Amino acid sequence: MRCLLLLVISLYSINGFTQDEILFRDIKEVVVTGQLSETSTEDAIHKVRIISGKKLKSGLFTDLGQILEKELNIRLTQDNILGSSISLQGISGQNVKILIDDVPVIGRMNGNIDLSQINLNNIERIEVIEGPLSSIYGTDALAGTINIITNKSNDPQRSINTYYETIGKYNIDFLLSNNIENQNITYQFGRNYFNGWIEGQKFNLVPTSQLADKKRFKSWKPKEQYLNKIQHNLSQKNITIYNYIDHFYEKITNLGLPKAPYFENAFDEYYHTNRINIGSNIKRSIDNNEVKILIAYNKYTRIKEVFYNDLTTLSTNLVQDNSSQDTSSFNLFLAKVLISDEYNKNLQYQIGLEAQSEDAEGDRIANNFQQQSDYAIFSIIEYNLYNQITIRPSARAIHNTNYNAPFIPSLNILIDFNNYKLRFGAAKGFRAPSLKELYLEFVDINHNIVGNSNLSAERSYNYHINNSYKYKTSGFILNTDVNIFYNSITDKIDLINSNTQNNQYSYFNIDEYKTTGISGNIKITRKDAEINIGASHIGRHNKLKESKDFSEFNFSTDYSISTTLNISNQNKINIFYKHAGKLPSFWLDGDEVVKSYTESYNLLDCSINRRIGEQLTLSIGGKNLLNIKNVKKMNPELGIHSSTENNLPIAYGRTFFIKINIKI
Repeated sequence: MRCLLLLVISLYSINGFTQDEILFRDIKEVVVTGQLSETSTEDAIHKVRIISGKKLKSGLFTDLGQILEKELNIRLTQDNILGSSISLQGISGQNVKILIDDVPVIGRMNGNIDLSQINLNNIERIEVIEGPLSSIYGTDALAGTINIITNKSNDPQRSINTYYETIGKYNIDFLLSNNIENQNITYQFGRNYFNGWIEGQKFNLVPTSQLADKKRFKSWKPKEQYLNKIQHNLSQKNITIYNYIDHFYEKITNLGLPKAPYFENAFDEYYHTNRINIGSNIKRSIDNNEVKILIAYNKYTRIKEVFYNDLTTLSTNLVQDNSSQDTSSFNLFLAKVLISDEYNKNLQYQIGLEAQSEDAEGDRIANNFQQQSDYAIFSIIEYNLYNQITIRPSARAIHNTNYNAPFIPSLNILIDFNNYKLRFGAAKGFRAPSLKELYLEFVDINHNIVGNSNLSAERSYNYHINNSYKYKTSGFILNTDVNIFYNSITDKIDLINSNTQNNQYSYFNIDEYKTTGISGNIKITRKDAEINIGASHIGRHNKLKESKDFSEFNFSTDYSISTTLNISNQNKINIFYKHAGKLPSFWLDGDEVVKSYTESYNLLDCSINRRIGEQLTLSIGGKNLLNIKNVKKMNPELGIHSSTENNLPIAYGRTFFIKINIKI
């Protein structure tokens, strides 16, 4: 923390600069998520949070989960088989829409996308909108939308990245790009390897063979990932076409503990994940009219294998038990057409048609095959009044093959007082249960989850107010944001212990779930430095409010500080700190009310980037410098001798890394 304070102080010791320099640096960022067309963040009717390419290039982050866990209003939980999952505004990840260039990411385990499977190679920026966008993006967009924008530059690029982290991570990727007249072809390859980790593990510069004892079992499982992607860009006068095909493969290894009495054998599990994404994005513009066509096919396959391993002869045999082996496959087909037009300088509109179909097959799927489809028409009207007030109503009509979907309206208003902007929003949301929640059984040593085909669809309401203010002087730029929100979800789907003897969980509808909160952020930009300070206070609905005399919400407070300091044209320092506050909750143990809480924790990452010539950039730094590993979830009200405590994994302790980027 001391180095953080010194850097914050140094921010104000930098000499001032001229108004021309301010204007040069004050470049408006452009966003596309939820917009009729490319729009600056200041003029967007939704408050869009941008995770910039500058932050992505700090060297600290290798996957989506690592960068989101430092963001306000976002919390991550870790499962060392299912991966990292997310909550936004206090609402779980099943209600967070994750897109890559407007295409949904499929393959949710336990209701969540494993964020560690989403690589950050060749990503231009990430756009985050909090609150429902169901009228635009349909189901799953109740809590918010995260849109990952890939780099579609037509500039030829050739680069190699290598990454090493002292926990036992060894990554390498390269990118080859070339122009042919008005076309660009890019090939991208990456391999990520993690050797696994257990408490007390010694540091090794390179992976080494280990004794077949209890240390073969890792708390954080060994993981290997491969990524291949080819993309093709065509740009002509009035038309742009972006085509891509990518393949992702991951292998997670769960080595079992040696079995008593002789500790000569063990059962080992292997989880294989394959993702195949194929798509085309076509945009044609004539005058003020734009037509956009989006076509995509995503395939997600997860294979589980269990082997009996003889630790003396090192021979392995596949366990001949159907419950130990599993293959589940999910397919998503998406077709979307958007027609946008500027009727006059004050009125714009957009009409969209969307067809989306997802199917699932496998032995753990009810009847071995299930399918669900959505067909929708939606429209947006944006009207500017007196060049100061922008009003945007939008609506979506849905036909879902399994559920009766309601009409989904929303209304957003932007009042522009030049440097001060006031945004209001009210939106309705809808989410049909996923195929996994309805039909999938997921059973292994650590999980026993079964689907529930009797689930009802979720419906939600969201209200939010955002205040933004910008102040510029000859010395710095000040941006402030204050956001207030309220969410209410009816028939929210949640995992509940349905069989305590077998510790079996299933999905059920709870009557109502609410979250509310306030968050604020201050951003100060000077010539050679930038600092962000933010805080959030989020309340989650207390289920005992109706039957007991308790407050309606359980609140927790988070805050974060991030600093980027350009020491020179060649050197830059990055610091990211976040405090995740204590999270209280209440539950019933028979007739007794039990108070529980999850401990607070702090995350601190630092890196130094040094550019050596035009071709080489070196990044070194430390992650989780406060050495956080697990936090405790306590039930102190049960008494000293009967209290229970669970350790929730957060990270694998303090590590250091080095990253080298070579441009050819």
